[in-house]
Amino acid sequence: MTQIHIVIIGAGYAGMIAALRLAKQPDAQVTLVNASPVFVERIRLHEVAAGSSKAFHPLAPLLAGTGIGFVQGRVTQLDPIDKTLAIDTQTDKPMRYEKLVYALGSRVNIDSVPGVRQHAYSLDPAASQRLHEALQLLPAGARVVVCGGGLTGIEGATEIAEAYPHLRVELVTRDGFGERLSANGQAYLRQVFARFAITVREGVNVEAVDAGALVTTAGNIPFDLCLWAGSFVAHGLAREGGLAVNASGQIIVDDTLRSISHSDIYAAGDAAWIEGHLYPIRMGCVTALPMGAHVAANLRALLKGQAQQSFRFGYPGQCISLGRHDALVQLTGRDDGMREQIVTGRAGASVKEFICRFTWGTLQIERRMPGVYRYLSPAEPVGKREPSHVR
Repeated sequence: MTQIHIVIIGAGYAGMIAALRLAKQPDAQVTLVNASPVFVERIRLHEVAAGSSKAFHPLAPLLAGTGIGFVQGRVTQLDPIDKTLAIDTQTDKPMRYEKLVYALGSRVNIDSVPGVRQHAYSLDPAASQRLHEALQLLPAGARVVVCGGGLTGIEGATEIAEAYPHLRVELVTRDGFGERLSANGQAYLRQVFARFAITVREGVNVEAVDAGALVTTAGNIPFDLCLWAGSFVAHGLAREGGLAVNASGQIIVDDTLRSISHSDIYAAGDAAWIEGHLYPIRMGCVTALPMGAHVAANLRALLKGQAQQSFRFGYPGQCISLGRHDALVQLTGRDDGMREQIVTGRAGASVKEFICRFTWGTLQIERRMPGVYRYLSPAEPVGKREPSHVR
């Protein structure tokens, strides 16, 4: 029997669930390519700053017995015309594919403001452990400045404040604090930040990061350690390969999650942006797992000569950890619109921890029973908005 070679690049939430759902297909050879031999629970990286090691899991036990081929290496070039990948650990010849699942995820944009790369830490996988080591060395009263008022900044600031109570923690955001949450959600965040004695500076735009100080529109803000929790960007590989991408480098896909410019390439997770989707598909495991599962379903349909299906997805809510003993669960509509209902305190922390365990547990269950994972989806396809193509 002739097998189609399906290559999946990226072993995050989207790439792993796609690989596990495509395992042992008789008419497909599946190869997973990842720079690291470890699966990283990115939703726990703020915990790493406090000394946790829960975020890292070796891939070998997860892949054992699945028939999935694994290549450890960094993809340095994508040629969608020849359908080849250059991998830094395979210098003899490029890897060929017939269908490609692009799931390289995203990273904190440390090049958006001068000096961030040189003078700040981030919560990317490789940097989170270095952040933990640096925090341990700070003396009592040292100033830690967190730049960014999104979920990453909020979780990072509260985790640090709880784990290192001898430090002075400050959050700087160019937007309003928690402005994307409901009024009840915003009020609760302010209570928590006051309890942790975290200073919040709103409406402050950071123009540069110098050694020991932020240069901002409100003047210089000194620090002993800076955590950069700004916006995320996709890997540059797709743009360099000539695929249609948006301003953040995400591959523009249609509603089946196929690239609009190269139909042999599917994209899922943080690396994908759905053309014309009525509401934004935000980055995170909440969307990565469903998108990865949907890509696998469409590839399985393709192997059987069946039609490709549109991706349907609805949000259940947002979960924000606020240290180890508190969290904010913000209920939303399926379009991610905020409701006033929230769950907080230890109950919220229990929900947040359940979700963290569920995401990792889902992959372990999928290894044994592919297809068991389900996600919230509207009964009908979502509406469309006008596309905005940026190459």
